[in-house]
Amino acid sequence: MTKPDQSTRLVWLSLLIIQILLLAITAARLHVTRQAVLGMDECISCQAITMIQHEAGLWVLVWLLLALASWSIRPLRWLCVAAIWSIIMVLVADVTTLQQFSLRLLLADVFKFGQQPMFVVEYLQNLLGWFWLPLAVIAIFGLPWMILFTLRRHLSNTAARMGMLAMGVLSALLYTLPDKTAHALPWTYLNLLEANWPSGTDQPYSQDYIDSLLAEPPADLATQVCEPGMATGGNVIIVAVESLSWYHSSLMLPGSMQATPLLDAMARNNTWWDHFYSNGFTTDHGLIAMLAGQLPVPAVNRYRSMSVFNGYAVDAGSLPARLARDGYYSAFLTSGNLAFLGKGDWLQSLGFDHVEGHKQAEYAGAERFEFGAAGDELLYRRVVNWLKNERPSSQPVVAFVETVTTHPPFVDPDTRQVSEAAAFGYADRSLAGFVRDLEEMDYFRDGLLIITSDQRALTSVRPAEMEAFGQSAGARLPLIMIGDRLPLKGRQSTAAQMTDLPFSLDYYLSDEACHLPGQGNIFAAQAPECIYQADGNQRSIINAFCTDHTASIRMNGDQTGVIKGYLPDEERRIRELNYLRARLGVRNIDIHMVL
Repeated sequence: MTKPDQSTRLVWLSLLIIQILLLAITAARLHVTRQAVLGMDECISCQAITMIQHEAGLWVLVWLLLALASWSIRPLRWLCVAAIWSIIMVLVADVTTLQQFSLRLLLADVFKFGQQPMFVVEYLQNLLGWFWLPLAVIAIFGLPWMILFTLRRHLSNTAARMGMLAMGVLSALLYTLPDKTAHALPWTYLNLLEANWPSGTDQPYSQDYIDSLLAEPPADLATQVCEPGMATGGNVIIVAVESLSWYHSSLMLPGSMQATPLLDAMARNNTWWDHFYSNGFTTDHGLIAMLAGQLPVPAVNRYRSMSVFNGYAVDAGSLPARLARDGYYSAFLTSGNLAFLGKGDWLQSLGFDHVEGHKQAEYAGAERFEFGAAGDELLYRRVVNWLKNERPSSQPVVAFVETVTTHPPFVDPDTRQVSEAAAFGYADRSLAGFVRDLEEMDYFRDGLLIITSDQRALTSVRPAEMEAFGQSAGARLPLIMIGDRLPLKGRQSTAAQMTDLPFSLDYYLSDEACHLPGQGNIFAAQAPECIYQADGNQRSIINAFCTDHTASIRMNGDQTGVIKGYLPDEERRIRELNYLRARLGVRNIDIHMVL
């Protein structure tokens, strides 16, 4: 009688440990989610219960796999254990990704960054040192053996199998209950399978609707308006500092990280904007907006395709194409890898005369960081050398400089310390040194320097950001300009967005510039009618900021429409967005939905 009782206790203890492990992963995700202001619900119990309800959908799968693995058929057991191990590892990776980037683990992103396997290795090494290697060995080899040992010793009898099936049924019942709360951001509580399930972004338009869009394009996207420009002339350098965000600065958010005091001082002494908006959530989105001058609205299947730049190629409205007509020589300089996602080829297609990346000879022997990039200091030194010795002397130039050092996991190249504040402190010092070099060259007498970011950092939205910016907190970026000829001085509060940059520079530099109706002009203090931003966690959502109104637009083929807030002149604007997406075509699916 003693042995059966002991065996029963071990069975239920094993089942309890498995359920505690699943709950622990859910609790970790709840904790990380609540670190972000935008992911916090006032009712923590409501949020926790809703998250558990959705996670229960995956628990059903785990319990069924455990029940199957408890049988003595060895191939079936190994197959089921491999599946269980994969689910657990992916759930842990989801929590880690959320903690590091404030994004859920989406398979499209995994495949995208999987093109650069060394990026993952370097990231883990920078984050954990070589400590990540034994952890990976334990996770890959140790955990499956632990599961097999538990199955063989405790979960191979009828009582255990009935218990696992009962747990699966209870999980299924829990999953089918109505949500405890209707949270404003469903990505925070969806289980990983739900979060990766194809959304409205992938819903194609009907052929009849596409035909109607292309036959009668929206008037505001078909006809350009031309006007006299300022004809200021001179050279232009645009610096996109990787992940630079307002919370790094004390300029707008006193008491924040205060990691960029030198940049803050430069802004106060020159010109800066407090209402500058990103049009996306990744570097490729930022480049598409600032260089192609196009909204990075996703094509159908875009997030399940490896072709992130297709459809945003040669266009007369791109920055290099516009300024080439005015006699400008254009260059793109970065210390990062141009092969990633085909960025180098895309930049060439935009019309840049000179494109260079991490293989540039001046970086030979330098210490490398994320994406094989040399530190910002070396990049700026290279830009100065290019300006002095290699740029064509007979033409004005526009140079776009993309930094990489401040990409997560935020490694300070001077100390190798993994610290966001230290990394941005290094970036701040390097940028200030670059400005001093330009001053010594007397660059600002007729030249313009624009400093901004490629995206808001993929970190949790700070309370101070939410208080200062409201619903647009995830889209607001610094924009600073330095130049003696710049007519605007001090703080500027006219709204502007990334896509305004090509036309605005054309207007500032040349004697005539053309633009679409409703487009913003940064140098004429003219705000765009509406600002759009692709959402990072809700990939089917486009956020719209139209003067005093905000709206969330859900992409869903012919049924695309506003699901929250107010969008002025809704019918016209929805048609315009649909036209832009339809014109991009349908991407081939490279990433199929599997867990």
